[in-house]
Amino acid sequence: MQASAAEVNEAFAYCTQVATKHYENFSVISWFLPKSLQRHVCALYAYCRGIDDLGDELQGDRLAAIAAWEAELNRCYGGEPRHPVFRALQETVQTFSLDRQDFLKLIEANRMDQVVNQFETYEDLRHYCTCSADPVGHLVLQLFGYRDADRLELSDHICTGLQLANFLQDISVDVPRGRLYIPLEDLRRFGVTRDDLAAGRFDDRVAALMAFEIDRTQRLFDAGRPLERMVPRRLGLQLSLYRLGGQAILDALRRRGGNPFPRPRVSKRTKFLLACRLLVRA
Repeated sequence: MQASAAEVNEAFAYCTQVATKHYENFSVISWFLPKSLQRHVCALYAYCRGIDDLGDELQGDRLAAIAAWEAELNRCYGGEPRHPVFRALQETVQTFSLDRQDFLKLIEANRMDQVVNQFETYEDLRHYCTCSADPVGHLVLQLFGYRDADRLELSDHICTGLQLANFLQDISVDVPRGRLYIPLEDLRRFGVTRDDLAAGRFDDRVAALMAFEIDRTQRLFDAGRPLERMVPRRLGLQLSLYRLGGQAILDALRRRGGNPFPRPRVSKRTKFLLACRLLVRA
């Protein structure tokens, strides 16, 4: 039986709660997004948050839980989903004809997380980001009717940059959990070991490594920035807000000389000042 309008509205309310209760460097939704799209962005976020939590936090058979999440996704494209996230997502998928492959890539990234805990090269890590990060940008652009290769490529730069910035922010969290999102070739280049990072050891070697990673991530943000002027103004401002969230992580690390121990956070004051700058532009 198709969900009623009331049930769908309740499902979107659930997604909005998910989107607003989790810590992020910047809010998933803001004044910059058209009101008509805000709940759809929340549905996308709730989907992404849900699959990430299954892959990172679940105590139990994570692969089985990920498979169940995929089954619910398939019902969005031809069935009757039961989970509130997917009841909302079904309307979003149908309204905007969203590409199922982008959702499936996010699932694949979380399956990879269950068996891969480090990456030999930057190319390996970048491939992971094509599943874990880039599809999110594709889906957001699809909400606005954009599917062209040029905009998608610029979006990929921003999304991968955000993913890498979060990896740099979370070194002190990820490494004790057994995951390393800095390429092993980079560690060898600067003479840093995984044990150094696990112990929270910060010295000149780690500082040089972090400077290298920060600069590479900065280049991705710089490369993707033109996208903000290739979309409607309010979407461009929202994309700026996302990018500046990642930029704020890099700036916080630079102020500490690259020290990721303990985990740096973007202060409320910083968020407020950056949002004010965008409001002035608006």
